[in-house]
Amino acid sequence: MTLLSYDDARPWAKAIKAKVVSREMPPWGADMTQSLPMRNDISLSQKEIDTIAAWVDGGAARGNAADLPPPPIFASGWSFGSREPDAVLEMPVEFEIPAEGEVGVQMFYSKVPWTEDRFAEVVELHPSNRAVLHHAGIYFVDIPEGTKIVNGRIVDENGKTIGDRGSRGLPSTDSGLPGSSKLLSWVPGRGLDIHRADIGKRIPAGKYVSWQMHYNPTGTPQKDRTKLGIWFNKVPVTHEVLIRQAGDPLATTKGGLSIYRAEGRETEYVADPSSTRRSRTTPNIPPYAENWKLTGITPVTEDITLYAMSPHMHLRGKSLKWVITYPDGREQVILNVPKFDFNWQFNYELAEPLKIPAGSKISGIGVYDNSVRNKWNPGPQLEVFWSEQSWDEMYQPFTEYSVDSQDLTVLKPVGSQQKQ
Repeated sequence: MTLLSYDDARPWAKAIKAKVVSREMPPWGADMTQSLPMRNDISLSQKEIDTIAAWVDGGAARGNAADLPPPPIFASGWSFGSREPDAVLEMPVEFEIPAEGEVGVQMFYSKVPWTEDRFAEVVELHPSNRAVLHHAGIYFVDIPEGTKIVNGRIVDENGKTIGDRGSRGLPSTDSGLPGSSKLLSWVPGRGLDIHRADIGKRIPAGKYVSWQMHYNPTGTPQKDRTKLGIWFNKVPVTHEVLIRQAGDPLATTKGGLSIYRAEGRETEYVADPSSTRRSRTTPNIPPYAENWKLTGITPVTEDITLYAMSPHMHLRGKSLKWVITYPDGREQVILNVPKFDFNWQFNYELAEPLKIPAGSKISGIGVYDNSVRNKWNPGPQLEVFWSEQSWDEMYQPFTEYSVDSQDLTVLKPVGSQQKQ
């Protein structure tokens, strides 16, 4: 229902009070008693909750119409403010989603339409049909030599389509430090990333945008053509935002060893971005497991600055927590999402960037509920595999950070990196 006016909201007054008092609305998964302050925290204070409850208990009066705030202004459907994006890129074709069946991740490709690297302070993914989009990711890739783009797909010299094998498509290709190739994710609840004024995401010239789109059939044929809005940094960019997940090697210039721990089994990654990583053999989640834990541990091999965290799991996801272990052994919880909700996923942005010194560790502690107690569980009697469908599972504690030793103002003239 819409809640833009008093007449819209009044019939729902008692329900509004119930959802607000229980903190179900507005949706905000982080436990702020165990997390660092977040600049995009939309949860209500106790005073605000008490005010709404008192209004409902008092009869939900209209009040003075002159005191009403003006309605919000939206920029052609974009969530970010009232200013149109500086640039808009569009998925190269409109994709048709069948009424039924399983649709693997679809890979589309389009050329980055400028000749110099640019940096984005804000990026937003805007689907034309949210109802069918399970998730999406935007990456930057190189296409193989001797191929070309036809109708958004890569074809070889014989006209055969390649690079269209779901999540096994072309690997992303970093242009700056490793970890720079991912631009952003879209999942229910998020798809708008706002960085700092002098910290940006690199959008590399000469690369191709890889539109990795995962659709779910809804019972009737549907269509989608997603757009990407870009707002460029307006001041000189000093560092670029890198995106990795807890448990993966950080994109730094020094090596190390990262670890996954799953119910007694431990696997290792060589945390050197220039070397081949060992295969991760995470065990599947057993039937009826109620508190099955998976922890990813990443060593911080040089000083970094942390900006945001984004948990992604599927229907058995129960909780996800980020913990920093400092060189002196001290532990600090920086984000705790105790009741993960697939329908409301957020990019939790720290109110103040967090400096993490070399010698620390970042742990992402995920818990899964494959029991009958989980009302969202599509099959507690089943072994759960790691894959892209909602009835499978994922473990993706995405982490946004920069490497302190990087200085883009030294590496490249400001005028060239900020050209609009």
